[in-house]
Amino acid sequence: MTDDFAADGQLAKAIPGFKPREPQRQMAVAVTHAIEKSQPLVVEAGTGTGKTYAYLAPALRAGKKVIISTGSKALQDQLYSRDLPTVSNALKFTGKLALLKGRSNYLCLERLEQQALAGGDLPVQILSDVILLRSWSNQTEDGDISTCVSVAEDSQAWPAGHQHQ
Repeated sequence: MTDDFAADGQLAKAIPGFKPREPQRQMAVAVTHAIEKSQPLVVEAGTGTGKTYAYLAPALRAGKKVIISTGSKALQDQLYSRDLPTVSNALKFTGKLALLKGRSNYLCLERLEQQALAGGDLPVQILSDVILLRSWSNQTEDGDISTCVSVAEDSQAWPAGHQHQ
């Protein structure tokens, strides 16, 4: 696994501009051991260390299910849409990858319908957003609210349209 982080390793071969960093390699070794022994691991490392690849590569090489939890939706989206594809392609990973989100990240059609029925009692902007949400709900494949660009994420139309907590 540590060979993945060498100057001539899989990551360097597949990722333009990849440069080996000793702290990154050390972290990858620690992550590998933690996964192998099913033990928790806490790592603190500065900006530019290469933390993301240092835990993604061992996770992909582990040969078993690994859950990676993030502190923000922005980091979650970055990992799933950018970093995971990059590292998994570099390592020729053929297993399954999945993005798991809590149900509050999805539109609740029942609540949206209730809000639409109460439309006359809503302020104009919220009612307008509810109409946009109804239209979007007919087009979305999974109801993931992060993919709706027609309604601002701070719109008052959202709370009533989210899945029950």
